[in-house]
Amino acid sequence: MFLSPNVKSKKGVNAKWHTTPFPTTEKELIGIFTGVSVEVCENADIIELYTNGNYGKGTKSRSTPQIMRSESVAQNLERIEETLALCLEEAFFLSYYLKVLRINNIQGERLEWFEMLQECEAINRKFVYNLAAYIYLKSKCWVVKSGLKFGANFLIYRKGPRFYHASFAVLISCNEGCAHLVAKNIKGLQRIAETSDKDILLLDVNKPSDFQMGSLEDISRLAISESVIRRFNYAAFVQNKAQKQ
Repeated sequence: MFLSPNVKSKKGVNAKWHTTPFPTTEKELIGIFTGVSVEVCENADIIELYTNGNYGKGTKSRSTPQIMRSESVAQNLERIEETLALCLEEAFFLSYYLKVLRINNIQGERLEWFEMLQECEAINRKFVYNLAAYIYLKSKCWVVKSGLKFGANFLIYRKGPRFYHASFAVLISCNEGCAHLVAKNIKGLQRIAETSDKDILLLDVNKPSDFQMGSLEDISRLAISESVIRRFNYAAFVQNKAQKQ
């Protein structure tokens, strides 16, 4: 990125929290494809995925699962009934690229990658573009979360939402045409992002004319370029300058 990201730490961050970018367990974690997302039900699996990479969202919480907010995790494993919802890109990445998550259907049958791909494309026809963008952002060491609340595809964080506010709202553009990427809509998203000190990161995903997802490695054929959209905010500039003085 040409511009340095806006990294703003959260108040009350516990310095003792430990996190790694990817799950470290050798145990196969289990997720169930619900038709909309992939849900992880076992408390131990939830702790593993959220502690190591901040994957998913608590289904009864705004973000962090209740089990992670308990004073004593070990004493509350049996009392907390909440699943961890993984977005489709997260689940696909964890299952078929990192190979730490097994995705089953409702009947308990394992979904192979091409079956899961078909399910995801039925939900979102531009899923492959989103997946390519997700993998690209993970390769840059960002923690990637859903950007639906801000009208974006993703929000990206340094280290994770327990430690920092999101630095960018991410929009994905593709060469098949994206109706939401018109100037007026980008301007509106920019105003929303500014209220929470975020910038807009535009990822342009280009697909070759002969592209077909015949294997997991084919995702590397999609070329991605990035642009940061930042409007000069004079009021914020003056305020920051006064604070530094």
